[in-house]
Amino acid sequence: MDYVAILVPISVFAMVGWIVYIISSNGRRQKQLAAMTDFHAKVLDKMGSTKDFGEFLETDGGKRFMNSLTIEGPSAKTRIVKSTENGIVCLSVGIAFLLLGRWFGGDYYGLTIIGTIITACGVGFLISCLASYALSKSLGLFDAADPRK
Repeated sequence: MDYVAILVPISVFAMVGWIVYIISSNGRRQKQLAAMTDFHAKVLDKMGSTKDFGEFLETDGGKRFMNSLTIEGPSAKTRIVKSTENGIVCLSVGIAFLLLGRWFGGDYYGLTIIGTIITACGVGFLISCLASYALSKSLGLFDAADPRK
């Protein structure tokens, strides 16, 4: 039985599904951003004077409003955890492909090639997370007060 003939269509369908997911989630995020931008513009237009705006900013709602205007990415800790997760998953899948390639023998060298590439990606993710951790620690990014913990 030719397992490569089974894996290729599954991989193609998974790739197409992933592309559709990325496109749809990007469209959803763009619509949310447009709605928030429109809402913020309307709120700012309702302010009659600079004094009203200053008083509004002193309230808890005003502080939350200003925090909602900033767009921040994930914290250093979150990125390191995601990189570790990706590394562990890639390493596990890569080792599984390597074992399958060894188990099925010489006719299935494609599994060994795929396993080597995925394993290398997993090792790269793990090295990246270690380097990011060391760099973040030396720059003091973990010591700073981070409201997004």
